[in-house]
Amino acid sequence: MWSDLLFSVNTVVPIILIIAAGCGARKIGLLGEEGVKQGNRLVFYIFLPLLLFYNTKDSNIDVAVDLTTILYAVVTVILCFLLLFIFVPRLVKERNLIGVVIQGIGRANYAIYGIPLVMLIYPGADISIAAVIVICVIPIFNVLSTVALILYGGGKTTVWKIVKGILLNPLIIGTALGLAFLLLKIRLPEIIDIPVQKLGSIATPFALFLLGTNIDFSKAKTSIRLLSASVIVRLIVFPVIFLSGAVLVGIRDINLAALIALYASPTAVSSYPMAQQLGGDVDFAAQQVIFTTTFSGVTIFIFLFILKSLGYLA
Repeated sequence: MWSDLLFSVNTVVPIILIIAAGCGARKIGLLGEEGVKQGNRLVFYIFLPLLLFYNTKDSNIDVAVDLTTILYAVVTVILCFLLLFIFVPRLVKERNLIGVVIQGIGRANYAIYGIPLVMLIYPGADISIAAVIVICVIPIFNVLSTVALILYGGGKTTVWKIVKGILLNPLIIGTALGLAFLLLKIRLPEIIDIPVQKLGSIATPFALFLLGTNIDFSKAKTSIRLLSASVIVRLIVFPVIFLSGAVLVGIRDINLAALIALYASPTAVSSYPMAQQLGGDVDFAAQQVIFTTTFSGVTIFIFLFILKSLGYLA
């Protein structure tokens, strides 16, 4: 299991260093508030949609996968959001925090953590199950997060506003186009494919860098109870519930590893620019990503160690 611990360290520490670089740039005045807003718009409208498009269109679905695992992943992700939609509005009083808390707990950074984690646990194995889960759950994450942020954002909410927000969300558009290319087996010419890949690869490090510009631990202190609760539910409560359920329905080995990555990953980094663009509490969204990312290395290692020790991971 030392390799699992090393993976956690090698995954989390570089992310923290990129966030720290953004924090440093803001502290010494290299990047101002307007620059951060413009950067987040670039991430939300260009880089992240291209990343989702590229990863989706190049996924491999022409393989045999365990439908039980896929169905379980889809159902539990939807169930997770339904529970959040029911309980968070009753427990959180500040309206602009409700949508941010819902997406921060329900939306995992699976697109970044999922496949690499499964590859580490089962080196050289067929990890198609992890790729197919990406295709299935990322659209759910994006749609339900959009609904949460619009429903509990500023201004009057209507059904049309929610539908419009979903249809015009760049992340959903990028994923939908990727699925269309995948299902229709459309291939981009190399002269276009390479720039798309390069631009998409900017998304994660740049989003993390911009996230660091928003670090202010004094702001975290003002909502420490809510922040602590959201981090615990994201990294411990829901993983324990849904991984226990997976074990009970007989999901094992590489399929279970994919679900560990799904449930135990930190809050998606895209939550931060999306909250800013859709009127959520940006400071709280940033703290959710930072704190879940920081502690996820420990919790992921614990889940791997326990499930491996119990014989559920061969």
